[in-house]
Amino acid sequence: MLRDYDFLCRQLTSSGDRQSVVDYLDAVLPAMWQEDYLAMPFSSPNVLVVTSGDDKRVGAFCRYMFDHASDASNQKSDLIHPTQYAEDRVVAAWGTSRREPARTRDAARMRGFLRGVWAQRFGGADRGHFFAHTMGGGLDINLFPQAKRVNRGGLWRKMESFCALNPGTFCFVRPIYADESWRPRQLEYGIFKIRSNAPVEFWGHVFEN
Repeated sequence: MLRDYDFLCRQLTSSGDRQSVVDYLDAVLPAMWQEDYLAMPFSSPNVLVVTSGDDKRVGAFCRYMFDHASDASNQKSDLIHPTQYAEDRVVAAWGTSRREPARTRDAARMRGFLRGVWAQRFGGADRGHFFAHTMGGGLDINLFPQAKRVNRGGLWRKMESFCALNPGTFCFVRPIYADESWRPRQLEYGIFKIRSNAPVEFWGHVFEN
């Protein structure tokens, strides 16, 4: 279920100060997502944040909140068994978009991601991107098992295209898990439309995966 992101928009002014809006969202949203994630099955408290791009948020950036459940330092008590935690997985991905030509995609590297394992565990699923390549997303931590019907068209592609065609758009994807695996049951996609001298608008949808 979507959180009330419209409520956050109402906390923001319509002054057109894009940077202050991005700074505010970057500061407030991660704590909300971490709280929601820790309420999901098999989540671990070993949550890290990794940043690519401009860490100061002036240029395009992308952050990944990541549950590094396999880290041995997690197991600090004899009462905690490693199998009670999930696989390592992304908690949320967010940042600002930039335009990247599709032809620059490293298709060979992407096909090699979990080669020999993917077909067995995730047959029929695409190697989806939390942040699309065309809006500045990378590989590795950015990849996850995504339903083809979601990844290859419809509203998901429409939202990705909007971000790519409007560089600097603040957006996020939050996976929602129902078991211990790193394949999300649902995907919460959100876009904040920040325009000069106009209220900030939120566009969001929850996709079944």
